[in-house]
Amino acid sequence: MKTCAFITLGCKVNQYETQAIRESLTAKGFIEIAPEQSADLYVINTCTVTSVSDEKSRQYIKMARRKNPGATVVVTGCYAEADAEAIKNMEGVDFVITKAEEAQLAEIVSRGTVHRAPAQERIMHLGKKESIYNLTISQFAGHTRAFLKIEDGCDMYCSYCIIPYVRGGIKSRRPQDILEEARRLIDNGYKEIILTGIHLGAYGKDTQGSYRLLDIIQMLSNLSGLERLRLSSIEVNEITHDLIDLVAYTKQISPHFHIPLQSGDDFILKRMNRKYTSSQYLEVLYSIRSKIDSPSFTTDVIVGFPGEQDEHFENTINLCKKAGFSRMHIFPFSAREGTPAAKMSDHCHPQAIKKRKALLDAVAKTLAFSYKKRFLNTYAEVLVETGRDPKTNKLCGYSERYIKVLFDGPDTIKNSIVSVRIEDITPSFATGTLQ
Repeated sequence: MKTCAFITLGCKVNQYETQAIRESLTAKGFIEIAPEQSADLYVINTCTVTSVSDEKSRQYIKMARRKNPGATVVVTGCYAEADAEAIKNMEGVDFVITKAEEAQLAEIVSRGTVHRAPAQERIMHLGKKESIYNLTISQFAGHTRAFLKIEDGCDMYCSYCIIPYVRGGIKSRRPQDILEEARRLIDNGYKEIILTGIHLGAYGKDTQGSYRLLDIIQMLSNLSGLERLRLSSIEVNEITHDLIDLVAYTKQISPHFHIPLQSGDDFILKRMNRKYTSSQYLEVLYSIRSKIDSPSFTTDVIVGFPGEQDEHFENTINLCKKAGFSRMHIFPFSAREGTPAAKMSDHCHPQAIKKRKALLDAVAKTLAFSYKKRFLNTYAEVLVETGRDPKTNKLCGYSERYIKVLFDGPDTIKNSIVSVRIEDITPSFATGTLQ
């Protein structure tokens, strides 16, 4: 039997694409094992969002080769798109495969390993000839909730981000293909689907208005058997009144919005090439709150962007407090070669960045605790994960508002939505009693 192992770095879209590759290789007779074991084939789906991501990708490539010197090592993902030549020059890499070629990965590997030629002759980088949506999924290994990729590419060109250069412009998936994949996932037992993409809110932009994100959400929310639909991330200037109304009046759609902030200061937002102001950001949150009871707002923030002074950072803290985020992902700025931000001359001192991150981490914990506190002695609808919490051995899952809830109960209710009375909270999770 041929064995394969997968290492995935980066975003939810990469996780989706790894799952698609996993299914194509399984269909060819491969058996998946853990990446810590000695596999016949390693597929490393890389990330290139920061230079740290590049380094991690290189480390995993070397690790795979050490685990089995005779294995076939395939590298794909954003780092492979951004710097294929650097990966080609790494010892032990057999294939560098573009995003467009992932649909043919199983065929490429099968052909290339029949006669093992010298490494440089086995490098594949054929160009973007095939649709990025030739790969589809029917399950999501290791996940209770399934991601469904409906869009690829980005045209925002934020000054710190390399992704538009790597993945290209907006490419929207056909509604009928999305619907078909969603039905397969539902038929295979998934109660919750998370719509994902590189620039989700731009879905349909390349179709000249033929279809929009709103159309896809409406279509999927009507599917029989789908109990919960969630958006992975959406830009604040792409949240329309129609979308707010749809979430407010459609039971299946979770009242949870992940809206990247990046900075709460208008000067820094302009340098980042973000397309909104701090006041516009807050206005959208107020609009959502006017229609939806206690919506959950999660976000991403970058601290220490070039030119950020103490007063700019203070504006970010103040905006975060006004927003009342339930969860924050805080990233210290890391210069990405090839982006405008990397060329800026006024980079912050590393110690200042470290201090600001610690301060914002403390604010984030306070806000998370405050948000969860309002749900004490109320009931949450929780989708029970298939794995128990490793520290407490309790059942765990996420509510419709993306609150992690731990509670006692039988294994028979895994992968079902149950009612739990919230009785205690921490900044990270809530605990309660199964009803």
